[in-house]
Amino acid sequence: MESCPVVQTMLRIGNILLCTGEAGKALDCFSEILGIGYSSDTVTAIEVANALYGRGCAQFCLFYLADAMKSFNESLNWKLAALGDDDPGLACIFYQMAHVYLEQSEHEEAITCFEEYARLQKLESQRNLHDNAEICYAEGIVAKLQERQDDALSFYNQALAMFDTLFGGEHEKVASIHVSLVLWFYFQCISLPSNHLIMFCSVSSQFDIGCIHSAMNDHEDALSHFQICLLQRRRLLGCHVDVANVLYEMASIYAQQDRAQLAVKCMAESDRIYNTTLKNNEKLISVLLLSGKLWKSLAIYEAAQTNFEQALEQAITVYGQEHELVARILLSLGELLQEMNEMTQALFCFDESIQVRTKLDGQDSPSVGQVKYSKGVALLFHGKFEDASICLNRALTIRQETFGEFDADAGDILNTLGYMQLRKGNVFGEEVMDPFMKALEIRRAVGNKSKVVSTLQNIASVYKKRKDYGACLDTHAEIVAVRQEDYGFDDFRVSDSFISLGNIQTIAGKLADANASYEEALRIRTLVNGYNHTSVAQVLFKIGSIHSRLNSYDDAKQLFEE
Repeated sequence: MESCPVVQTMLRIGNILLCTGEAGKALDCFSEILGIGYSSDTVTAIEVANALYGRGCAQFCLFYLADAMKSFNESLNWKLAALGDDDPGLACIFYQMAHVYLEQSEHEEAITCFEEYARLQKLESQRNLHDNAEICYAEGIVAKLQERQDDALSFYNQALAMFDTLFGGEHEKVASIHVSLVLWFYFQCISLPSNHLIMFCSVSSQFDIGCIHSAMNDHEDALSHFQICLLQRRRLLGCHVDVANVLYEMASIYAQQDRAQLAVKCMAESDRIYNTTLKNNEKLISVLLLSGKLWKSLAIYEAAQTNFEQALEQAITVYGQEHELVARILLSLGELLQEMNEMTQALFCFDESIQVRTKLDGQDSPSVGQVKYSKGVALLFHGKFEDASICLNRALTIRQETFGEFDADAGDILNTLGYMQLRKGNVFGEEVMDPFMKALEIRRAVGNKSKVVSTLQNIASVYKKRKDYGACLDTHAEIVAVRQEDYGFDDFRVSDSFISLGNIQTIAGKLADANASYEEALRIRTLVNGYNHTSVAQVLFKIGSIHSRLNSYDDAKQLFEE
């Protein structure tokens, strides 16, 4: 059957509307094509598939993710029937489905689609440099999702080099094209001329390379790539979601670097863009939830609460009251309100979350156990130990019955149960040490060194309150060893551990040992921060105190003055 000229023209109109950022009008256009296609024998299966694909692209641009996935699936079914399983023309659909899954945080499904996309692209007999760059880019995403960061960085850099070869300095000069690669695949799908293929693939690669460096804690390299990407995206897109995405990633790094002012500035702008450009869709809910958590980490509680409450309202509007996302937001809001000492509201959120998850997953589900744990922690910090114990022990039972004795989360709960006894002042009974020892065994088995240190610090506190300084010293020495193994010998966190060890050595009267510990802390902090830093002054004061107790008053005076 020959192509329908009217439908071909409308497909091109829909594409132009997408190119000019008119996703809503494009959606109407593609829907009108489908109305014609479903009622007319003159429209081919491929034209219906292309219209469904275009509709999915428009829905994706509007972040109607569930609707976009439905359109892409329907397009795939039409093309499979017309072309078979191994036609490279299917690749574009798998690529877009993968990106929908990414937005929905369904990473395993996204990996499957990216791998199928790469397989189909490699079947193309006349594959060009652009095709190879796209395959490389997709393989980078898969590697990133599988936490193979070095491989991901290699793939992204290869893709970036190929995109730069293709477009040189001109690939950024796009006035009204969406940041995703939607349109390139759509051009391919309806066979438009290649000179319409003006994309900024390099910009996306800069963003992805920045994300890899961030995941590898290479913060300065990450910021360098994000800043390049931000400048390019601002120029290309103006007030756009993808600009906000870069600002959010930069804010995350600044927060980790304790550069709070820069983090707040980036967050404020990203929130403004998100709220301006996204209306009543799944994307807005997810970014509000993420940004709320980042505001919380910065202790900007009012902004965090605003975002969580807005996300909750949007989620109920989009999904209804009884949905997992609603339960998740209620949990996050409850944890925030607990930190804000709004205990009545926090408990209400926890109970609502438990109610939703009980209805969805059952009362013995790990999802319910997760909320029980958070509720127990909130009750613990507000001195309601009996109620806290009920929640925490219920959470522990659920985890152990579902995942076994050596579950990582069970270790967290046991650590918290021990800490509760410590908060109650119970330092001599077995009910304080038993949960700590079980938690320590689990955390060692899991291999999470930072959590091993947390439990060892709690155990050391028990020994200190018992005035068992020998056991306390041994525990602090073990903390130093664990942190040295985890971070190396010159990390600031190792200096913290030496100071804690020195403090106990001082209390125990082992002043020469304490002086040696403080001297090592001084060496590390001078190396990390330079000599003229307040963290160095803190250690000098402690060393001065040791000299004072040893009656070396001249040395002590000099150290105090320094």
